[in-house]
Amino acid sequence: NSGHIRRSKVEIMSAPFDIHVCAAKWQGLNLDEKGDMVAEEFLSACDSIISILDVMGSGLGMVKSDMTGNSGHIRRNLAKFGPGVTLQAMVAKDIENKVATKDGTTATSLLWLKRALHFLDQLLAQLLKGASVEVIDAGRAAYADTLTHHHGMVVRQVFKVAIMAVPHRATFMEKIAGSEEKAVPALLEVSPNFSAAVSAVNQFLVAAGLEK
Repeated sequence: NSGHIRRSKVEIMSAPFDIHVCAAKWQGLNLDEKGDMVAEEFLSACDSIISILDVMGSGLGMVKSDMTGNSGHIRRNLAKFGPGVTLQAMVAKDIENKVATKDGTTATSLLWLKRALHFLDQLLAQLLKGASVEVIDAGRAAYADTLTHHHGMVVRQVFKVAIMAVPHRATFMEKIAGSEEKAVPALLEVSPNFSAAVSAVNQFLVAAGLEK
């Protein structure tokens, strides 16, 4: 990928963001001793958090489009495997077939999906640092730590404008849980398990030589 936002020709409709469903999905995602996880469970958990971007306004629609496109590629690739297959086994097959760097493969799709998930993971971590952290500042800090390293100058400028459209913290927290007081504990139910899964996928991709 040259650093441009990846888009799928088929947009995947997502359910409205539900913080409690999201927490349950990431808490229910089982990682074995090697960090492997069942692909279908991972994708279901991803679906539950991708829709948080809807709460952040239309500006980040490009990130959502990228994520839904890549998760869609992985889901379509699942048809080639039996039930219960792990993400790691799917990527290993791409590596074995020497197609790991091709668009639409599980390896390439997971790489870009993981990068966007890392952005969301860091955004939530920033927001949980304290009630004074605004969504725009959390988004800028998270982007600087994650996606900016994989984007070219044009996409960076697009993001710089897009992040300005996010809501104020109070509005964001009210939309996801009713209030700041309810949202913070709810986000704390999501963050540790979500972060652990993203970290496990990243470690696997680095070990496989797919991520730097």
